[in-house]
Amino acid sequence: MKVIRMDLNEIEQLEDLAACIGYFDGMHVGHMRLIEKTLEQADKKGLKSACITFDPDPWCVIKQMKDIAHITSMEERIEIGRQCGLDYWIILSFTKQLASLSYRDFEKMLDQMNVKVLICGFDYSYGYKGEGNVETLRKQSYFDVIEVEEVTYEDEKISSSRIEETIQKGDMRTTTHLLGRPYSIKGTVAEGRSLGHTIGFPTANLKMKHHSILPLVGVYIGYAYVEGRHYKCMINVGHNPTFNYKEDIAVEAYLVDFDQKIYGDEMELIFIERIRDEKRFASKEELVEQLKCDVLKAKAL
Repeated sequence: MKVIRMDLNEIEQLEDLAACIGYFDGMHVGHMRLIEKTLEQADKKGLKSACITFDPDPWCVIKQMKDIAHITSMEERIEIGRQCGLDYWIILSFTKQLASLSYRDFEKMLDQMNVKVLICGFDYSYGYKGEGNVETLRKQSYFDVIEVEEVTYEDEKISSSRIEETIQKGDMRTTTHLLGRPYSIKGTVAEGRSLGHTIGFPTANLKMKHHSILPLVGVYIGYAYVEGRHYKCMINVGHNPTFNYKEDIAVEAYLVDFDQKIYGDEMELIFIERIRDEKRFASKEELVEQLKCDVLKAKAL
């Protein structure tokens, strides 16, 4: 898959494309439906498949928001697109100039890229103040339009905002259904105070690589992917109130049957289920007994 960044003033003409379009934060089940349709149309009509997206987040420009947390980073979205088998991942620089583009000029821009079939969601909007929609797309004559109907889970639309809510509530089972995969965050292993070693539960502290959405404070079971392998683990999201209180929320994991030093290594933490609240224990012994119970749940994964 070829990754191409474009500016509004330098639109590149590519091979004839079947392309889906959107911001794609989450790359969730609904987004996957768009990509599936894109691949299907490309194969059917002998076109190259593409995903057209934007960077930075449009809200950074339209609402002047800064440092927005996301479900998936652009890097992760690109990797998922590559795994899906797309030919192109096209990133349009989202600027004030692009935001003020009329919907008709936006359509011309897509034509410049050589889009022959555009795949979009039923509620897609585009152009200045979102004045363009599926109806206006159907009236233009540059390319064909395929509309993908609403994708639901438990009779409710699957959306990035809904997934953000389930993550922040600690509902990892529903999150997994909506994403089509478990939620995870990535980063590097940072050195801590090593207090876990003193009670027989050494933890790997995660320094996040991207500004990811954090699950609700608490203890989770899941997997740690490090050094090319998955390990069952317990993940604590919180302040470590018993022995090592931290003002900011920290993310750390105890990897089952693992005793290597991995400071500085990249690690991905994969959340499967929230098993309890974080709490302050009256003694070291009480904490250790609880951790032993948590480990049994992790081992049972």
